[in-house]
Amino acid sequence: MKDLLMLFGVTLAKRYTNRQKKVFFSQVEPFFTNLGYTVTVQENKKKWLRVFNILIGDICKAQYIVLCPYDTPSKSLLPYTYYPYNLSKNLRQENQELFLRSLVYMTSCLVAYFMFKQYANLNTFLKIASIIFFVSLIVFCYWLIVGIPNSINFNRNSASVALVASLASHTRGNGNVAYVLLDDTVSSNVGWRIFADDKNLKNKTIVYIDCVSYGEKLVCAHSQAADHEAKKMVQCLSKLDLMDHVFTDKQLKDTNLQYFPVMLHLCSGTIEDHYFVVRNTRSRKDFKVDVSRLETLCEGLQKYLGE
Repeated sequence: MKDLLMLFGVTLAKRYTNRQKKVFFSQVEPFFTNLGYTVTVQENKKKWLRVFNILIGDICKAQYIVLCPYDTPSKSLLPYTYYPYNLSKNLRQENQELFLRSLVYMTSCLVAYFMFKQYANLNTFLKIASIIFFVSLIVFCYWLIVGIPNSINFNRNSASVALVASLASHTRGNGNVAYVLLDDTVSSNVGWRIFADDKNLKNKTIVYIDCVSYGEKLVCAHSQAADHEAKKMVQCLSKLDLMDHVFTDKQLKDTNLQYFPVMLHLCSGTIEDHYFVVRNTRSRKDFKVDVSRLETLCEGLQKYLGE
């Protein structure tokens, strides 16, 4: 597990731009191919947004599909709290972040306008300083638009990718299990929705591995339709004191659980003000890793997928 964490959490930690994702895929494809899996991609057809989900194994024949996001999140300018089971709160924070970036961008444009309005009246030194400041401002605004990747991202989501890789190495040859690495899912959830739009997967059992690197509570969230699979999961992960949480049909509408009838969403975090939260996922503080728990989780999931 430590070698995989080093590979996906350090060597291949940058998975933000399209070029970085191509580099990631160039390393991931031979890794899983050498394990005996077929590796294909699922792309969206919209030119303005390229989503690149990585499918490992035959997802059409497999009954169990284990998935996790792999794209690197951007750093948040505001204090950010991830709500795994509350999409509306996450969206609200994304809108606040977008508003702040837009405000800073417009302010920067106004500063540049007034600066160059007085450009002709400046002396040579101030003109050179103004040009340097303007170039720096352009670079800064570019970062605001495209976002700054959070290269330290163990909890969300390098540890999950490492766990999937470890699981795949133990379930090789088991055609009943397939894996998916989701692109563009950390911020926009687009990659997840593209995967969920495949109607041929509605009869599958989906195991979604979210933030599992560390946290006080490990939760298995699901709908009432997935009770049987959840009990099986809890039994297989008895060493980890897994919490079994059932969402009502009304509550499902604000979670990813709404997309599949039988789905288990694994995540670790803290309960605050009746909400399950995960902190530090889009900051430099996302470096904590409980290796022993990850290894125990891997053993339990092997048992679950093998039964």
